[in-house]
Amino acid sequence: MPPWYAPTTFNAWCRRLLTPGTVLFVIVLGAIVATELLFDWAEKAVGAYLVTTNEFRPESGAIWEQGRQSDTARQTLAEYADRRRHSQRQVRQADTLGRLLDGVDAAQGAMVSADHFLELYLKLPPVLSHQIVSAHDLLALTASGRWARTFLEHQGRDMRIYLLDDRNQVVHRLNIDANLLVHVKRGEVAVGATLDRISDFAAHIYPAERFFRTLNTFDELARARIVADPEALLRLKGRIQRVGISEVTFGESVDLGFEVAAVEGPKVILMQGVAGDVRRLQRVLVSEEASQRTWSREVLP
Repeated sequence: MPPWYAPTTFNAWCRRLLTPGTVLFVIVLGAIVATELLFDWAEKAVGAYLVTTNEFRPESGAIWEQGRQSDTARQTLAEYADRRRHSQRQVRQADTLGRLLDGVDAAQGAMVSADHFLELYLKLPPVLSHQIVSAHDLLALTASGRWARTFLEHQGRDMRIYLLDDRNQVVHRLNIDANLLVHVKRGEVAVGATLDRISDFAAHIYPAERFFRTLNTFDELARARIVADPEALLRLKGRIQRVGISEVTFGESVDLGFEVAAVEGPKVILMQGVAGDVRRLQRVLVSEEASQRTWSREVLP
């Protein structure tokens, strides 16, 4: 048995340290360290313990709070990315100017090619497209080769449109005010109903035969300003039975509703006419109607 007092020489220190118990302890400790470095069993054991006891531990403290904030941030970013992708997809796939304007992100705006914007612009009735920008202006920009893309963004209730070149420099700026914006969107809609069910038209509905007969008494320019796109009406499948004139004036335009007897049921095609000419036609129609009523009363016995 080694003495209880401290060794006094180096050899005595070595004999004290190299006892079987000390050597065995060092070997066991080295084996534990080596296996931990090779197999990470301690971390795995602690992790397994934490997993099994996770539901019993309170979710509190800085670590849990950071985790919640990270999860919330990831979820918010994912939702934003989804909205952004949906908006971009809607803009790219828009087949009317109204759908394009609906797809413009309120915060980020939207970018489309010059060709795409021009294609949608040409689908508008002339009475509407001319209020956005003159076709001659677009023709000049197209011929110059400077117009490469179009950026759209919200400005309050209005829509601002920038025609850009290859370096994103503005070559022309357009503005669609709130009234015209509503009008553009409505002008591209066919309503599945009759004129009687649309309050704007209910008070001024005329037989189609009488409407177009009276329209033909006007000169060519006035007719074009009242019915801007007669070809579109000719392409309709079904016969136009009645025409309604809206009581409401949007800026310089008035809604016209053409009720069509289609196979799938009645529908109303909305178009816009120049307010002054439409109201002049309406006065003639009202006058004819009043004259007809007067004549009917006179011939009655």
